[in-house]
Amino acid sequence: MEVLQLSNYTDYLDESLSKLRTVLDDSGSRPILFIGSGLSRRYLNAPDWIGLLEKLIELNPKKRFPIGYYTQQTGNNLPHVASAIVEEYQEYAWENCDKEMEIFPKFLFEQTFPKSIFLKHTVASIFDNLTNQFVIEGHQYEQELNALKTLHPHAIITTNYDCLLERLFPNHNVVIGQQVIKKKDAINIGHILKIHGCVTKPDEIVISHEDYTFFHEKQKYLIAKLLTYFMEHPVIFLGYSISDSNIKGILAEISEMVNGDGDEVVNNIWVIEWKKDEIAPDYKPPTDKTVDLGNGKSIRVNYLQINTFERLYESLYQHSAASLDDLRELQSNVYNIVKSKTITRLEVDMIKIRSFIDESALARLIGFREPEEAELVPQATMALLGVGTIVDAEQLMTIYPMRISQIAERLGVTNWYYVDQLIKRVTIETGFNLKDSNNKYHINVGIGQCEHRYSLDAVDLFKRVLDNEEYSVIIDNGQEVKSPNKTLG
Repeated sequence: MEVLQLSNYTDYLDESLSKLRTVLDDSGSRPILFIGSGLSRRYLNAPDWIGLLEKLIELNPKKRFPIGYYTQQTGNNLPHVASAIVEEYQEYAWENCDKEMEIFPKFLFEQTFPKSIFLKHTVASIFDNLTNQFVIEGHQYEQELNALKTLHPHAIITTNYDCLLERLFPNHNVVIGQQVIKKKDAINIGHILKIHGCVTKPDEIVISHEDYTFFHEKQKYLIAKLLTYFMEHPVIFLGYSISDSNIKGILAEISEMVNGDGDEVVNNIWVIEWKKDEIAPDYKPPTDKTVDLGNGKSIRVNYLQINTFERLYESLYQHSAASLDDLRELQSNVYNIVKSKTITRLEVDMIKIRSFIDESALARLIGFREPEEAELVPQATMALLGVGTIVDAEQLMTIYPMRISQIAERLGVTNWYYVDQLIKRVTIETGFNLKDSNNKYHINVGIGQCEHRYSLDAVDLFKRVLDNEEYSVIIDNGQEVKSPNKTLG
């Protein structure tokens, strides 16, 4: 019988999404979604940047030239094009400020506003109209949108002005512009950080050359505040091109902090690039790309090319036992207790704290109800080589108490990624990939999605590998396989 072979692209997508799921699980945290204009173009039918500038020119009855004039004058520098249009909008506004029919609201003529406010007010009106027309039911991409809004990201960072994300993630709190830097809890769980401003505050919109100059002056403070995201969470860039200046600017600031070697893939950073045309079944895109950051610097990141987003959103889904409001309140209360100067004696049940092996354990202790169908481990007997028979979930979690990030802490390495490299080394040296099965070192306790856990035997194994010592592994058939001889040095 003929065996049906998967296409190159199908293989590529399956392998990439499986790797992404493993990164999510191994990080032990929720992802950060970094969302660009591509999603607004897809779901709101919003214009791209040059399309927006062209529309702004057309809306001005006093326009002097079409878009081509300005791109020629500025060498296709779009912030400079916006600056030129700012001047024309200010002239148009003031020439008509005393007319009976109000073209711009009277308060915009107050001296507290910069001259760019008239252009930015028009930008806000354009995106307000698009957002007001947005309805998920009956939308061309209804299935994608329904999958997207079920996600539980730690936070969302966006350069978009529109309010699409607020509609999709109503439980996330919005922080706009300079408040991202100034607000102390901006990087707490459950926020949408609109770093280029928002239509609800037109004066904060970043669009002109002057706006971008000011933004770049403050960017180092922004990156310093967001660094925790890039170190501890998977970061997913959606709606950007790999060559987008926004991506390059952010990655340039963090490249030296997260990756000293430009040839090594930064495992927790993913750039998802959408292609308008259908991807040929026999085409296999690259799984990573090197981003040229200028000045001889580069950074290598995971890369995924897709034509539709539904499978990606499904892969990014993580069950959540608690609401964002509950977690925000818990985070705030813990912070306030720790920083309080009025507490002279705080008794803590350390046994219970050590039992917080994951969000679900904490949720159960606090009282959040876990849906029955979302139980981590089924109440079923499992026989594991080198371990014996395991009867219930509690026993499983006792034998396999650690995520890969916790193993990294025990080994004294800076990131879970280094433990993942040790696993790959064991696979190369022994032919046994311990993550492919349930065994004495590892178990996948997830239902429908990966949930990798590791034993103390795994810690001992990885320590020997890290120290370049001889070691052996018990593989799935019970056979002991020894590592190649090591040269100790």
